[in-house]
Amino acid sequence: METVDYSQTAEDHQSFLVLIRPTGKLLTWKHFSRCWDRICQLDCVAVPGQKRDMYIRYKRAYSKDNNEWGDFQAHRKALGLISIGRCSTESEFDELFESYKKEKEHYSETLYNSRLIVFGMNTDGSEINEEQQKSFMHDGLSPPLTFKIDTDKNIDNADRLSCDKGDDIISSENKNSNRQVVDVEEPVDPLRKTSDENSEVSTKEESVTSSPKKQSEETGSQITFIRQKTEKVDKNIESVKQSVKRTASNNSLRDKPGSEVVFYPSVDMCDGLEESVREFVTSLFFVLEGKRLDRGFERGDKSQLLCTPFEKKDFVGVDPDTKSYKKKCQGRLRKHLADLCLLAGLPGEAMLHYSTAIDILKPVNDWLWMAACYEGICAASVITTHRGSQMTTIRRNQSFSVKRGVAGLDKQKPGTKIHSYSNGLQELPEVTSKSGLNPDDMIEKYKDALMYYSKYKNAAVIEMEASFKACRVLILHRKYLEASDFLQNVVYINLQLSDEDRINRYSTLSTLYAQIGFSRKASFFKRVAAMQCVAPQNPKPNWLLCHQLLVQALEGYRIYLDPSDSTAKPGHMNGWPVLQMRVLHELIYSARRMGNLPLAIRYMTILLHTQLDYMSVQEKRELVVSLENFTSQTEGTTQPLALDSGLIVPHVPLLNLPLVKSFKLMPLQTHLEPKKLQSVQEVSDNVFIFTPLNLGPADTGDIKTDVDFKWVEGDMAEVQLHVSNPMPDELKISQITLTTEGVEIESFPTAPSIPAESGSYLVKIMIRPTSTGDLKILGYSTKVYGVKSNCRLRDCSTFPQSFFKVKIIPALSQISLTSSLPKSASFLSFGEEFNMVTSATAVLYTGQSSECTVTLQNNGKLPVELVNVSLESTRDNKDFVCEVFQWNKENIDSQLPLNVSSLLCFNLAINAVGEFLLSSKGCVKASTDSLNRCTSSEGKVVEAILKVEYSGGPGLKDNYCRCCSIAFSVDILPSVVFHKWDVMLSESSDHCYLLFDLQNISGHDLEVYHSNQCVYLKHEQIRRICIEIERSEPKLFVGDDHSDVQFSQFLATFVDIRWTIPSLSVSGKVGIDSLLWTSEQQQLVYISPVSWDVRLNGQLISPLHIGSLEYKIGQVVKVDVEVNVKSESKLEDNEAVLTVYCCQHCDNGSINYNTDSYVCTIGSEALVIPKISVEDTISHSCMFMFTCSGFYKFEIRMLVKGQTKGKGQVPDKVTEESLTESRSFKCSSVIEVNIVD
Repeated sequence: METVDYSQTAEDHQSFLVLIRPTGKLLTWKHFSRCWDRICQLDCVAVPGQKRDMYIRYKRAYSKDNNEWGDFQAHRKALGLISIGRCSTESEFDELFESYKKEKEHYSETLYNSRLIVFGMNTDGSEINEEQQKSFMHDGLSPPLTFKIDTDKNIDNADRLSCDKGDDIISSENKNSNRQVVDVEEPVDPLRKTSDENSEVSTKEESVTSSPKKQSEETGSQITFIRQKTEKVDKNIESVKQSVKRTASNNSLRDKPGSEVVFYPSVDMCDGLEESVREFVTSLFFVLEGKRLDRGFERGDKSQLLCTPFEKKDFVGVDPDTKSYKKKCQGRLRKHLADLCLLAGLPGEAMLHYSTAIDILKPVNDWLWMAACYEGICAASVITTHRGSQMTTIRRNQSFSVKRGVAGLDKQKPGTKIHSYSNGLQELPEVTSKSGLNPDDMIEKYKDALMYYSKYKNAAVIEMEASFKACRVLILHRKYLEASDFLQNVVYINLQLSDEDRINRYSTLSTLYAQIGFSRKASFFKRVAAMQCVAPQNPKPNWLLCHQLLVQALEGYRIYLDPSDSTAKPGHMNGWPVLQMRVLHELIYSARRMGNLPLAIRYMTILLHTQLDYMSVQEKRELVVSLENFTSQTEGTTQPLALDSGLIVPHVPLLNLPLVKSFKLMPLQTHLEPKKLQSVQEVSDNVFIFTPLNLGPADTGDIKTDVDFKWVEGDMAEVQLHVSNPMPDELKISQITLTTEGVEIESFPTAPSIPAESGSYLVKIMIRPTSTGDLKILGYSTKVYGVKSNCRLRDCSTFPQSFFKVKIIPALSQISLTSSLPKSASFLSFGEEFNMVTSATAVLYTGQSSECTVTLQNNGKLPVELVNVSLESTRDNKDFVCEVFQWNKENIDSQLPLNVSSLLCFNLAINAVGEFLLSSKGCVKASTDSLNRCTSSEGKVVEAILKVEYSGGPGLKDNYCRCCSIAFSVDILPSVVFHKWDVMLSESSDHCYLLFDLQNISGHDLEVYHSNQCVYLKHEQIRRICIEIERSEPKLFVGDDHSDVQFSQFLATFVDIRWTIPSLSVSGKVGIDSLLWTSEQQQLVYISPVSWDVRLNGQLISPLHIGSLEYKIGQVVKVDVEVNVKSESKLEDNEAVLTVYCCQHCDNGSINYNTDSYVCTIGSEALVIPKISVEDTISHSCMFMFTCSGFYKFEIRMLVKGQTKGKGQVPDKVTEESLTESRSFKCSSVIEVNIVD
């Protein structure tokens, strides 16, 4: 045999081989294919009058050399011939019939019967006239007479049918499939797709376990019945043989039912085609049945020796009377009878004949025919055993075409795997048959058969086909490791095959290895088959087929055209990189040789995407050069590539060129971020309820895709990518943009150049939303090396989010904010939440005031309709800051709305407010005198933020605004401070003097102006200034909590002290609001309701008396006191006590009133006044004698008890309890005596 049938199965041993041939030159390939499809549906026919089915195997072409092996195995013999032709005239029919006779003569030695099916003439063989044509056209049928010979479209038998096998690598089933990848199946007849796709044939179970006697009785009954049928069949055969001898134009041949020629007007009008074929194949069965019966009664010792083609020369001259010769005749005849029994649907009887033949042939060492017997036993066992899995409830007809037995395992449905594994991934029904061999016995029989076949070089084709059959049988029994042994045997068989046969051989090996789960080995042989398509010795390399086979080999190497199909974890190796790169390079080369540059570019993209980490530096550079060369001719697109074969190559983005490490949406600049207006901020009405119950986690685990900021329509938005370049050279990205949906945007592509093997490199992508809504950012798009890539975040393993969603609000106005002051070098006290756009700084001295101009310019495209100015502070008291910065709100409102490109200006007053004290914490009262002292002085820095909220346009309608701020930093330097201060009475009783000791701590010489006077102060110099003020009526009680502050504010209305630094041309005002005054000082400022007249030894002591009076020890000092109460004081009718105290003032500031040990008092020191009368003068006298020298002072006080509320004396907030409290009045004169020896 010269040709291997790679599609053969064990069940083909029971199939009739029928050839279907196109005849003549007028039949188109399309019409022949339609007829082929209809005829192939009749692969199983129920024999009339029999409980058996016959199976038919159709082929379009069959080698004569293979046909000569029909005596060795009967299923290899072409038993029937159906020729299909087309003609419209008698002359064309004569020519067609001559061609038909030549086809018959080619297979005349084995044919049982034949048919010629003619289209284009009436069923009686007459020509079709014009009226019939018109009727066909009226009925909507194709006109049968309009035959036109088209040399381009008609069949060329020499080209299409030159292959003896009649098999193609790619079946028509796969050509019409919608799968993305075209699978190269095991070589089968491309026009048998219908019969190969359907389920298994229904056959009747034959039992061979009965005794030989019972079996012979059954055989005898069958013989009696079949002989009656055979007589009728023989008559039909004779009539057929006689009809062949008639001329082609004989009308009697055409009209006779069951004749050799069948006519139909057209392909569309041949409803009886299936019935004619069924009648034809039925005639084959009865002829076969007759021959089987004849063989059954033939004596083996008188029969002719059956031989294989290569054995005929070996038996020339051999003595036929030898015992071994007769044994061979008997054994081979019995083996041939077993083959006929299989074809006749009697597998059980066939197994008996095979076993008998083995027993006969074994003594004579007829290994070749013994191997055929072993193979036949296995085939009969398979047919018998697996009838349970066949369709036994439905009779075979033209509407049901199924596959039989293991042949059903050769095809795969799209997207499915048909193999199962011993771990139970796909369980098949357990087969239990008492007549068939068990799987282990089958394995041994097949091994014996292959061992015997291997002894004969000329039986290599038979050995190879037997190996394939054994493999398929073991796949059915889930014996995958044993099946692999038979496939390995195929590899070792040495045959001189054509390139096409080699392709078929490796493709079949790949298919079977895939079925047993050896995916890598399946891909290996698929790749070998692909390389065989373009082998150097191949005169006609088929790059298209090579490419298709390579694509089918990808899965075994764990290469996926769509990376999402891969189950490997990111960063982990999946497969063998060296092999994967080599296969991908072969795919690239095959695509280029096909002339499909876009496909080659796509494969290069896949190579870069999957194998970049495993490439050397030189490999990376070479691949980049090739890719740039290809993309210079055609650009790499992002669309899936659909090939003519049905392959869909999806888009593969270059996620690692560049490698994105972070993808971050940036908020707008702080001063451009939209915010809700404070006046319309939503207040939540939700009620918080605490519960100790655990009601589940609050976090649902969902990945957050919404960002916590918003973008504005019409404003530029930014997305930052931190990328790296894994290439050894600089990576130039032609463009990189964002991929979005939901909101229309305007993109601004960028084209960065990333240095070679760089670390983190920042790439900014800018967009501008042009409408409002929710914007989804799905990823980014790049163009690298001329290849466009749509990189989705869901495909990037580094990002948990599949997209980002940001809200786009309506457009808002936009302004720029500036001030007339210089900018500050730094303002570290503030954070980004204050939206600062600029800064301003000023240096002022305490008491100085300054102004700056704040300018708002409308830089947007919408008018500004709302402006709110406020002040924020971080460290300082807000009230204090509000004293430092002041502005006029009405001035701002009067300039609105602010049109585009217009300016709004307002003045901001800055006051250097200070306490003018040496200590920031206040002053300390001294005991020695009434002056207040401070300990330290420092400058102060005031930091504040002037916040401007503004809005306008559609955003204002949605209650959105923007906020920008100016950071002010004011350095307040010390100017002058009060060192001491006091109150002194003047010569006039209605005036007093305010005494201030001012110290210059400004670091410059300054001038102080007060009461039309100027005092020049040098640095650190202290000068006293005296300011005369008019005394006033008392306003507050001394004990009131707010009296000190209010008193200072009261005095500030009478005092105006200003300073000037001539060298700096600055000036300011000194405030006394922060000074604290004692109660005695306050009494001096107020007009007292009590007047005092004090005399020492008759000498009048005036209020302005300074110094001491000198007396000697033992000298009596008389003190005379006269007190007058004014009528306006409202002190009359109250009880009072007038007391004269003699005390000493110590150097430490304390006062000693206990002087009884060295001061003798003559008379009473105190005078009780029961009732004060305004008209009377209160007089009191007492004398003192000093026994010790020293300085002594006299203090005179009058305590008024139970006073009533007088006019102007008690504030409105004083309670009733304070009305009954006592009030003390002290003489303001300083009465001091010096006692000497």
